[in-house]
Amino acid sequence: MMVCPYNNDYLLLILQTDHSRIAGLLAAHWGNEVFSSPRPYASIVLAAQEHDGGWWDWEVRPTLNEQGYPPDYIGSIRHLGRTVWLDFYRNGIARVAERDPYAGYCVSMHGEGLLTQGLGLLSYMPDYSGMPEVRSFIREQQDFRSALLKDLRQREEYREVTSDEHLWTNFKLMEVFDQMAQLICNRYPFNSTERKNGPTNRLSNVPVPVRPGQEDTTLTVDILDEERAIVRSYPFDVDPLVVSFPARLVPNRPYKSQESFLASFYRAERITITYSMHAR
Repeated sequence: MMVCPYNNDYLLLILQTDHSRIAGLLAAHWGNEVFSSPRPYASIVLAAQEHDGGWWDWEVRPTLNEQGYPPDYIGSIRHLGRTVWLDFYRNGIARVAERDPYAGYCVSMHGEGLLTQGLGLLSYMPDYSGMPEVRSFIREQQDFRSALLKDLRQREEYREVTSDEHLWTNFKLMEVFDQMAQLICNRYPFNSTERKNGPTNRLSNVPVPVRPGQEDTTLTVDILDEERAIVRSYPFDVDPLVVSFPARLVPNRPYKSQESFLASFYRAERITITYSMHAR
């Protein structure tokens, strides 16, 4: 759950599952005369859309931090508890894999990447791989992916998209979709400077695949005002790309109990936030 200031009286809560839907929308519109569309298209869009789907297990009944506030997603493996975080990611990965094994493979890579600085791509992120529970989770996911990949490589429809190079390209795309979706959902209004962590306007310099045979690039998101941003180089098939996501307003105060917070959380006013991404 992303927790952003709304005004002096209210906090803005954006669920990770809703952030995940924005990543899926970015993936769905990715590709134009410069950037190749994801392959396999439906699997990558599904993976992006559901990459944080495991958060549903916690977000249906979110808990408070030690100060009595709803906790932000940054550093969540520590303040939610390692087993809580690992369990809901494990469940989310399994659910996606049941529907689409290729998408499940990609979400599993992303889950491991969240614990290992994006498998080395995102140096600003913490590295949790020294924790015993995390090492166990990583071994489990690597074994899980090995079994999935063996099956995928035996299927005709996946043979051209299961090379190590192609899988790595799709992992980088997953990180791009996640970083941009965090940037979009991580602030209100769009040009707010309240949040001090999360992706930079260069998406933390994650390498962005362009098309086969071309070197990766980086993207820059220049926020113009409360609702609009320019993306350079522009990777989408429509201009502008309009993104909307729901959020909840809860009183900005420490809560004395879990039940008092849940009452505010479930009764919270819902608002819709709309931003637009432009080529120029």
